[in-house]
Amino acid sequence: MDFGRRRSSLSSGWLQAAIFNGMLLLLPVLAANVVSGVFATRDFPQTPRPAALEATRSEIKARFASLATSADDRRDYWANLVALQLRERNMPAARGFLLAATEMLDERDREAVIQAAPQAVPFGTQDEQLVGAALLFLPNDVRVRYETALMPPRLDEETGGDTLPAPAQLPVSASEPEDEDSQEFNSMRVSPIGVGGFSVLGSFEDLARNSRDWLAGQPDEAFGLRITALGLMADDLEEPENVDLREAASLLKAADRAGRLRPGFRERLSFDLEQALPLAPLRTRMSEALAVVAPVSEQTDALHAAFRATLNVDGLGPLYVDAAQINEIVDATGPVSALAMLEHVNSVTDLRRARLVAEAGGDRAIALESLIGGSILMTARTGIDLSRQDVLEIMGLTAAAMALFWMVMLSMNRYMRSPIRPLLYE
Repeated sequence: MDFGRRRSSLSSGWLQAAIFNGMLLLLPVLAANVVSGVFATRDFPQTPRPAALEATRSEIKARFASLATSADDRRDYWANLVALQLRERNMPAARGFLLAATEMLDERDREAVIQAAPQAVPFGTQDEQLVGAALLFLPNDVRVRYETALMPPRLDEETGGDTLPAPAQLPVSASEPEDEDSQEFNSMRVSPIGVGGFSVLGSFEDLARNSRDWLAGQPDEAFGLRITALGLMADDLEEPENVDLREAASLLKAADRAGRLRPGFRERLSFDLEQALPLAPLRTRMSEALAVVAPVSEQTDALHAAFRATLNVDGLGPLYVDAAQINEIVDATGPVSALAMLEHVNSVTDLRRARLVAEAGGDRAIALESLIGGSILMTARTGIDLSRQDVLEIMGLTAAAMALFWMVMLSMNRYMRSPIRPLLYE
C-alpha cells in the first residue's frame, strides 16, 4: 500500500518537474515574442495613428500641469508666460498658453474657465471658446496687448496701403547681441506670412548670382544652392500627392542659413541631396553655363538647364518623404512655428516625432517648446494599439506565468507537508 502511494507520488513529482522546466523554457520565448510584437514594432510611422495622437496630446497636457505645480501663484505664473510670448511676438505660443489654461491654473480657476468657455465665444470651436474664456483671467494690460496683436491690418491714409497694428510693447530684458543669421531667423517669427505661402528661395536669377559666388571660391553653399534649386524646380516635377517641395525647401533653407539645422539631420539631408543632385557633375555644368558671356536672363536659363540636366528624379524619394513630414508640421503649426520645431530634429525618427507632436498639440506644442526646448520631442508617444494577436499573446504569457506560479506553490506545499525533509544544515 505504501509502495503504491510512493510510486504515485514519484510519478506526480516527475510530471510537475517536467511542467515546471517546460514553463521556465517557454516563458522567455513568449515574453520576447510579446515585447517584439507589441513594443518593438510600435515605432513612429510616417503617418501618426489616432492612439499615438491621443497619447501624445495627454502627455503634452501633463507637462503643462507639472510645470505649473511648483509655482506659488499659478495664475500669475501663467499670465507672465503669455506676456513673455507677446513680448517676443510669438503669437502661436501665446495662444498655446491660453489653450493650456485648464492645465496650468489651479482647480478653482480651471473650473471657472471651463464654465465661462461656452459664453465667451458662443459660436466658436472648442479651442476658440477656451481661448476666449482664458483671456478673462489675464491682467487687463496683457489681454489688451493680445487682442491688439490679433487686429487685422488697417488702411494707411497717407500711403493708401495696409499697415499692421503696432506690436505689443513690453519691457525687453537685456540680452547678448545676436549674429546676423540669428536675427534673420528670429525676424521670421514675427514677419507676416503672405497669401502665397512661406518662401525664402528667391528666383533663378538670385540662384545664378549665388552660384557665381560659390564657383568663385566663396564659402561652401552647396547645401543651400541645391535645396534652393530643388524648390525652384518643384513646378517642373511631378510631385507625389500632398507634397509641397517648394515649401519644405524654403523652411530647410531658412533653418540652415540661421544655423538651426542640427548636424545629424543636415548630414542626412546632404546625403539625400547628393543622390538627387550629385555635386561633381553639377559643378561642371554650372561652370559651363556661367562661363558664357551673355545677358543675365540667358545665363539664368542656362543655369536652370544645368540643374535640370543633373537632376536624378529617381533619387528624390527620401527628400519627398521628408518634405511630406515638414508639410504636415507646417499645416499643424504654421511655417514660423515649424522652423522652431525643425531646430530640434536630428534624425528621421525625430522628424516623425516632431510631426506627431505638432499634430497632437498644435499651438499648445509651440508654447511648451518655448519652455522645454528640444525636450518637446520626448512628449511623443507611440500609443500602443493592441491587435487581436497581441491580446492572445499577452493572455498566453499570463497563463504560462500563472501555471509556473501554481507549480511553485504546489511544490512548496508538498515540501512543507512531507514527513521527511532534507537537512538544511550539517
